[in-house]
Formats: sequence, structure tokens, C-alpha cells
Amino acid sequence: MELHDGSASLRKGKHLNRNERIQLEGLWKAGYPPSQIAVLLGRHVRTIDRELERGRVEHLNSDLTRLLVYNADRAQDVHDLNASAKGPPVKLKAHSAAEEIIRLHIVDKRQSPEVVAALMKRMQIEVIVCAKTIYTYINNGWIPGVSNESLWEKRQRGKKHKSLFRKAKRIAAPGHGISDRPAEVETREEAGHWEIDLVVSGTGQGTVALLTLVERKSRKMIVRKIADKTQRAVQRALNGIERSMGPEAFRAVFKTITADNGGEFLDVEALECSVFGRSRRTSVYYAHPYSSWERGTNENGNRMIRRFVPKGSDISKFTRNQIADFEKWINNYPRKILGFRTAEEMFIQQVAA
Repeated sequence: MELHDGSASLRKGKHLNRNERIQLEGLWKAGYPPSQIAVLLGRHVRTIDRELERGRVEHLNSDLTRLLVYNADRAQDVHDLNASAKGPPVKLKAHSAAEEIIRLHIVDKRQSPEVVAALMKRMQIEVIVCAKTIYTYINNGWIPGVSNESLWEKRQRGKKHKSLFRKAKRIAAPGHGISDRPAEVETREEAGHWEIDLVVSGTGQGTVALLTLVERKSRKMIVRKIADKTQRAVQRALNGIERSMGPEAFRAVFKTITADNGGEFLDVEALECSVFGRSRRTSVYYAHPYSSWERGTNENGNRMIRRFVPKGSDISKFTRNQIADFEKWINNYPRKILGFRTAEEMFIQQVAA
């Protein structure tokens, strides 16, 4: 029987393996005490005591007397069973490069764990983890520099408050209700159908607002800074988009626009009328009052804007370059609903089709 040198240093932090358990069984049967076995195996005496307890079985002698003995196979089975209940090992513990990728994309690039997991899979790095694993690591504080405060979506949960009082809303003009929209708008099978809304400054922070348009199929977003929440300001912004694109391209890209019942959108004739020749450039439809889910694409887009323009902000302090930068960030953000492609990729594909 090959034994460890008694002068060897103790093996700390390691479980006994099968060979050591077989050696322990032989020494115990030979009458060696736990203290001496510990020295011969290079283990602490408490390790030997616990191991003897783990592998203890009742042995029936030939004279029908019963004796408690140590059995190496029994101890190994108990060890394997206990080990199977520990759960998977910490995947990133020995892979600082993977941790750095997660930190970079969540903290610096403001991406969600779902997006990071998809990117890691595309990058084909040595260690690939799912979004649930990344959330677990963050919750347990296992990734240096990343916490739940780094997750924008998680910070926003539970902050919604219902208004107790509502003002009456005007009814959309006949033929312009959301139920009058073409069927292909609802199914998202066809590109060119948009939702429109405003992101406003905080109370007492001025009248400047952001006009947002989101294409339903690709989730492409257009953001324009406007002077106030008036019909004239909204019309001027749409006119500017049409002038930059040209009348034919505008009609091809903006087939329909769905708005809420805010006063800034209710001049349907002005919104639909082209600046070139006064012909119709698009068709405008209105959602039901207090039914924001009917424009859910735009609502989700506005939530992404709030990463850069928190509620209560004075929008007049944001330059047009800053607005263009976060518009670009949103359009180039990998989206789970798009198979982790970006809105810009999807929109370009639609235009080329």
C-alpha cells in the first residue's frame, strides 16, 4: 500500500479521493488510530474523523454479532451524492476576460444581460453564459464593478403610479380611429407604419419637448427636438423630415402614423398634408383614450430615451448632437424581439427590399 510521506504538508481544501478512501479503510482495519492515519495520508485529524463517520456501515460477523466499520465504497457514494446537490460550479470564477466583457457591455455600453448573453454567444468566446446566469452573478455581487444599480431596466421597476384624476379626451375624426387602420398595420407584416408621441420636459422646466416616431416592424426610432407641445411645432418637425427625404420617399416610408389623442396631434389635415404640392403624404390614425398599450412600440421606445433624458429633465439643455447620439444608440441596440439584431439593421433591410 502506497502512503503519503508523514512529513508532507497537509492537503487543505480538497476532498479525499477514492484511492485515499481505500487506503483509509485498510489502515482502519489494521487498527491505526485516526491521528496516525491523518499523518500517513497528509490530512487533518478532523478530516479523518468526518470521513470515518461518513463511511460507517453496520457489519454482521459470523457469530451474528454486529460491528460498525468504515467502508470506502459507502463513503464514496455518500460523497458523490452530496456533490451532486451543490449545483453547477461558478463558470466565470477563473475567466476574468469573460467578466470584463460583461462589465464593459453592461456598465459602459448600457446593455441588458439578455443582450450581453447573445453577444457572448456570437463572439464564440471560451466561456458562454445565459442571461439568467449573468443576473445571478450580479445579484450575488460576483462581477466586480457591476451591481443591480448598473441595470437600468431593473432600477425602473415598481416606479409606476396611477393617476387618480383624468381629463376628458377628444374623439378622433371619423375614419381616423385605430380600428380604421389597415389590417397589415396590426400584424407588423408590412414596413412603413409608425407610432408618434412626445417626451416632455419636467414640470417648471420649460416647454421644449422631443417628438418621437417609431416604426412598428423594425423599431427604428426618429427623434426631433421641438420648441413646444403645439400642433404647429409637430407639423414643422414632420415637414422637416419630409423635406430631407423628398416627397416620394416620405410616402413610401411613412404609410401610416398612429398617435394618441393629445391636442398636438389632432390637426389631422395638417399632419397628412405634404409640403410639396399639398397632396396627402401619409394617413394618420388615433388610439383610444387612455389606451397606451395600443401604441406599445412607441411607449417602449420612449422608455429607452429615458435612459438619457430622465423624467423631470429640462430638454432644452440637450443639444441636437446629444439627441442624435442617443437616437443612434437606440437604433443600434441589439433587441431581443428582433432576434438580437438592431433596429437600424432591420430598417435598412426593409428599405432595400
